Amino acid sequence: MEPEKKENLEKFNFKNLMTIAGVVIFTACCIILFYFIVQRYSGFSEGWNKFVKVWTGIIIGFVLAFLMNPIMDFFEKKTLPFFLRHTRNEEKTRKSVRVLWSIVALAVIVGIITVFFLYVIPELYSTIKFLVEHLTEQIQGVLDWANYVTRGHFEKQLNDAKHSDINAAIEAGLDWVQNYLNLTTDQVVKQVVTGAISVGRLLVDIVIGLIVSVYVLCSKESFKAQAKKIIYSIFAPKNANVVLEIARKTSDIFYGFIIGKIIDSIIIGIICAIFMKIAGLPYILLCSVIVGVTNIIPVFGPYFGAVPTVIIIFLTNPPQGITFLIFVIILQQVDGNIIGPAILGDSTGLSPFWVVVAIVVGGGLFGVPGMIIGVPTMALIYYLVGRLTSYRVRKKGLPDATADYYNMERVDEVKNTIINHDPDYERSKKYVNIKMFRRKKRVPKKQADKSE
Repeated sequence: MEPEKKENLEKFNFKNLMTIAGVVIFTACCIILFYFIVQRYSGFSEGWNKFVKVWTGIIIGFVLAFLMNPIMDFFEKKTLPFFLRHTRNEEKTRKSVRVLWSIVALAVIVGIITVFFLYVIPELYSTIKFLVEHLTEQIQGVLDWANYVTRGHFEKQLNDAKHSDINAAIEAGLDWVQNYLNLTTDQVVKQVVTGAISVGRLLVDIVIGLIVSVYVLCSKESFKAQAKKIIYSIFAPKNANVVLEIARKTSDIFYGFIIGKIIDSIIIGIICAIFMKIAGLPYILLCSVIVGVTNIIPVFGPYFGAVPTVIIIFLTNPPQGITFLIFVIILQQVDGNIIGPAILGDSTGLSPFWVVVAIVVGGGLFGVPGMIIGVPTMALIYYLVGRLTSYRVRKKGLPDATADYYNMERVDEVKNTIINHDPDYERSKKYVNIKMFRRKKRVPKKQADKSE
C-alpha cells in the first residue's frame, strides 16, 4: 500500500511540476515577445503602417458597412414584408431590397459626411481666421470685462497687460513659426507633389471603400455562413460553439457601444445647438459639432470638446462663455447619468477604473481611434477573463460569483468550501503563525557558551 501511495504522489508532483513549468514558459515567451515589440517598435510600426496602407480601401469599406448596417436593417425590416407580398420570386426580391437599402444607407452616410465638409469645415476656417485677425481686440475686451467684474481692484495690472505690446508678441510667434517652417522652393514643390499623390490615393481608397461597403452588406449572411463553416472545420463542435459564442459577444459589445455612442453624441449635439439658439450664443454650428463629435470619446471626450468651444465663445463675449461652460457641465452630467445609460445600457460591463485604463492605454498606442475602440476591446478582454475564471473555479468546486469572495478568509481544504473572515481565526489553534517562516536569530558563540 505504501509504494502505491508513493507512486501516486510522484505522479501528482510531476503533473503539478509540468503545469508550473508550462505557465512559466508561456509567461517568459509573452515577456520576451513584449520586449521584442517594444525594442523594435519602429520596425513594428513601419510594418503596421504598410499593412494599413495596402488595406486602406477595404478597411474604409468595412467601417462604412458597420455604420450603414443599422440604417439598412431598419428600412429592410419595415419594407421587406410589403415587397414579398407583391412578388413571386422571393429570393430575387430579398436581394433587390437588400441592394436598394444598402445604396440608400450609403447615400445617407455620404450625405452626412458631405454636409460636414461643406458647412462645418468652412465655418471652422472662418472662425479661426476671425479669431486670429481680431485676437488683440478680443483679449483687450476680456481684460476690460475682468476690470469691470473686479470693480477696479486690479485696474493697474489689467491696464499694464492691456497696453503691453500684444501685437509684437503675436508677430514674434508667427515669425518663429515661419522660421521653423522655412522651406526652400524645392522642398515646397516636393511637399505639394507628395500631398497631391496622397490625396489622389485617398480618393481611390474612398471609391474602393464605397464599393466594398455595398458588397459587404449584400453578402453579410454569406460571409457569416462561411466563417461558421471554417470554425467547425477547425475545432471540435464543443469548442466551436464556444468560439461562436465569443464572436457573438464581441459583435454585441462593439456594435452596441460604438453605434450607441454615435447616437448619444448626435443627441448631445442637437441639444447643444437648441440651447445655444435659445440663449443667443454665437458659433452654434461649430460648437455643437465639436461638442457632439468629441463626446464619442468616453470620459475625456466632453472635456476635449468643452475647452476650445468655451474659449472661442469667451473671447467673443465673456459672460456668454461662462454661461456656455455651465451649460456644458450640466449637459455632460445629464448625458452621463440619464441619456448615456438609457442608450448604451450596460453594453460594456466595465467599472469606471477599467474604462479609464482602456482609454489611456488605447489612446497611448493608437491615438484617438484607440481611445474610442479601447473601451469595447477592454470589455471583451474583461468578459473572456471572467468566463475563463468562472470555468476554472467551477471546475474546482468553488462558487463563481464574485460577491462570495468579498469576505473570504480561505478555502477549507477538506470540505472545499469558502470560509469567511473571522477575527477570532487568527487567535485559534488552526492559525498558521507567520513567525515560523522567519529566520531564527543567530546566538553569538560566546553567549551560548556562557548559558551552558
